[in-house]
Amino acid sequence: MAENTVPEPSGRGPRSAPTGADRTSLSEASGGDPRRLAGWRYPLLTAGGCVGSGLLLSAAFPPLGWGGAVWVALVPVLSVPVPATIRGRLVAGYLLGYTHWASGLLWLNEVGFGAGYLLALYCALYPMAWYVGMAAVRDALAGGRRGVTPGGCCDVVRGWRHPLLVLAGACFWVALEWLRGWFLTGFPWNELAVSQWRQTGLLCLAAFAGTAGIGALIVATNVALALTLRRWLGEGGRRGISWGLLTVAVLMLCVPWAVWRVPRVRYSEASLRVLCVQGNIPQCRFWTEEQFQEALDTYTGLTRLTAPVAKPDLVVWPESAVPAPLGYPPLKEALEALMAEVRTPLLIGAIDTRPDPAATGLEPSQEGTLDYNSAILLGADGKVVDRYDKIHRVPFGEYVPFGRHLPWLVDLIGMGRGLTAGSEFTVMPLGKGIEAGTNICFEDVFADISRSFVLRGANLLLTLTNDAWYAESAGSRQHLIHAVMRAAELRRPLLRSGNNSDTCMIWPDGTVTGRLVDAQTGNPFVRGTNVYTIPVPDAPPLTLYARWGNWFGRANAVAACAILAWVLRRAYRDRMRRREAVADA
Repeated sequence: MAENTVPEPSGRGPRSAPTGADRTSLSEASGGDPRRLAGWRYPLLTAGGCVGSGLLLSAAFPPLGWGGAVWVALVPVLSVPVPATIRGRLVAGYLLGYTHWASGLLWLNEVGFGAGYLLALYCALYPMAWYVGMAAVRDALAGGRRGVTPGGCCDVVRGWRHPLLVLAGACFWVALEWLRGWFLTGFPWNELAVSQWRQTGLLCLAAFAGTAGIGALIVATNVALALTLRRWLGEGGRRGISWGLLTVAVLMLCVPWAVWRVPRVRYSEASLRVLCVQGNIPQCRFWTEEQFQEALDTYTGLTRLTAPVAKPDLVVWPESAVPAPLGYPPLKEALEALMAEVRTPLLIGAIDTRPDPAATGLEPSQEGTLDYNSAILLGADGKVVDRYDKIHRVPFGEYVPFGRHLPWLVDLIGMGRGLTAGSEFTVMPLGKGIEAGTNICFEDVFADISRSFVLRGANLLLTLTNDAWYAESAGSRQHLIHAVMRAAELRRPLLRSGNNSDTCMIWPDGTVTGRLVDAQTGNPFVRGTNVYTIPVPDAPPLTLYARWGNWFGRANAVAACAILAWVLRRAYRDRMRRREAVADA
């Protein structure tokens, strides 16, 4: 039988297929006898690692909330065999991503249409890209020997190359989270760093590098642990710490430095008493008069019952507290009667219908109106003092992309409305020296929105939200932990007012206090009120993140492009050498 030959990557001519001692080294590089990974065992092991990592990633977020799981979640997928073909790697990476997102977005299915599963189809592309990129870097660091061994992404990478693989893995993941945060209007939900919302020491790093800095540490730790595991199990049982783990140890020194250097918030002697009302009203796509009346009676009743006793400086109702536009006559009359009785300013989330500025000067029959999702501040006399119109609308919830051209899509999944986006980051004076920037609904997931409020002078952040669309699922808790990151990045207190759950106070270090829950059961899905005493921040400093925004994410995106260019150049050069070797033979 003729002997099989393959060209040397260096271009020095053909060599024999591995036999004897070469098979031994191949076996060691593969974590065992390669024949054991043949046939069905090879793809099955790969699939198991992808599914295992995907589930561990989801477990780090609510409802389980095992934040520690994220530090090892990627080790399985980095340790199992990497497919030799591009198609196989794409499938494996997509399996990793879809497992994570389909299980992590189960709460979104509450709105119907299998929304969580559908959105997971898109979100899975990002972990897939990360996995394919990691495999390509592994090939490049191993001299272009793609497919030589069926080992994981951390195989055939030795010594000084460990730090390169660690940094590349962190860089790719952060760059892809940055891309997901703005591409196609953006969906920066459940970034890895958000799972660490309870770790106030680690959150200090967010004031400098945002969530991207914490995410980079998490991914770097995963890659380093996989490299160390490979060293222990695959290199003749060698013990000791890999160069990758030493790299992470150096990177972790950033955390105590951040704790030491993080700006401290000082407060004046003044404070603002705020009464938050949580009605816990079920939601519907198209409200009826009975549902409107129930919501109105609930919120006005709780306010009348509590305000005279609490004597607050401000009453806050959440987003869509009452399912009707602010100008709806029954709502307008009820608010006028309430304000005349309690004589306390009210911040309310509601739909605000106003004339279309573009229609000014037209005949009355031609004049149009625009609907905004707004936070409206009413003075003690019931008159509008200020308002903020939501800038970042929810696709398919508050508007349908390309709805004018696809009316059938509006009829199928639209909410019976097309809301107009606001344009001003309005900072509202709430009294006692408080200047507030108000996020509406999932705007607090987008760090740049809160940052824009702070740059305009906000010393308090607010979130008015309505998570009742997702019933008593994990959606509200996942939403809450994003607000924690905004407080930590910008070092501003944040007051969260929810319609059905998770009304609370979040302090600049990320500590959550005063969460409104049932006194007997601890259930957050409750109807009630809570009073918060908010000390007035005294000229709070701007963090590095407030000044520069997500500079770390952008820097990683640039670095990722440079790494990909190097990988492609290396792959092209190796291919040319192999062709030359075949031609010479």
